[in-house]
Amino acid sequence: MPANCAEMMAAVVTGVVALFGYPLWTSLLVAVGLTQIGEFSFILVQVARSAGHVGADVYNATLATSLITILVNALLVRIVPGWLDRPPKDTLGTAPVHRGAPLHQHVVLCGFGRVGSAIGEALQTFAVPYAVIERDPDIVKSLRTRGVPCLFGDAAGRGILEAAGVRGASLAIVALPEIDRARLVVRHVREINDHVPILARAHDPADGEGLARAGASEVIHPEREAAATLIRHALKRLALPQERVLAYLERFRGAMELAAREERLSPDTLPRVAEVVLGQGMLADQSLSEARIRERLGVTVVAVTRGGGDVILNPPAETIVRAGDRVRIFGLPDQIEAFRLEADSVRLTS
Repeated sequence: MPANCAEMMAAVVTGVVALFGYPLWTSLLVAVGLTQIGEFSFILVQVARSAGHVGADVYNATLATSLITILVNALLVRIVPGWLDRPPKDTLGTAPVHRGAPLHQHVVLCGFGRVGSAIGEALQTFAVPYAVIERDPDIVKSLRTRGVPCLFGDAAGRGILEAAGVRGASLAIVALPEIDRARLVVRHVREINDHVPILARAHDPADGEGLARAGASEVIHPEREAAATLIRHALKRLALPQERVLAYLERFRGAMELAAREERLSPDTLPRVAEVVLGQGMLADQSLSEARIRERLGVTVVAVTRGGGDVILNPPAETIVRAGDRVRIFGLPDQIEAFRLEADSVRLTS
């Protein structure tokens, strides 16, 4: 009976989450997290036993079932995301990226959200061959149906970039909204192919500088481009001479780029607070004392936010940081950048 109840509960939760428009894999993951007998059942069965509504046999069975489901659920929450992120290779696998001739001199498009899909439509309009790397399985299935070469997975991984043909690509476009992942993608693309042009986007000038240092050939700033577009449309509405409008826009872009360069070159002697998402790097799975973050990098860890939303303020030295943790640090800009690099750098093993 408990097994049937658990199956029914999982089916109900999966259906409810799917009704709100979430992908099937997300719905299944939520169902796995919620399909258990919670700790509150201990209190309920104890009250029922004290009132004489249930006997010792029902009490013991409920207690055993609760403990088993809690333990099994903890195990499933750890391993099921890996299963859901690795669907069968015949539907979403990473090889082959294209059933025809191997792609060469193509565009590797990392991310197919609102920005990436618009870029893909433009490439398809001009018959430019391209391959997509995307984490959403529903998008990957749709692209496969349309015959677009695509890979399911995280573009920050070197293996999937290799499978997408970055080594022989003519252009790489990073259209990911998460700046930490985008920086890691740029760095890995540059390591694989040291001459391919890389386009990326950044909202913050400091983030754009980080992408440039990682190897991006050109960083697009959406706010700056939006301002230039609004200026162009405004001056056009006012029927001003097109030659002067174009000259002004060229000077405007040049001034914005110069200001950004001067801001980067100006000395900054004041520390600041930054938040870094820890990757599968050298710092992962170590305590703060083992990593010697303060001694080696100069930054101070002021808070650690776990995946579940738990926040550890002023974490003690024995706190272990893991991949996916959001670590808030305090230090100088160059110290913060050194921490970012080490958080993403892969640990070498002999």
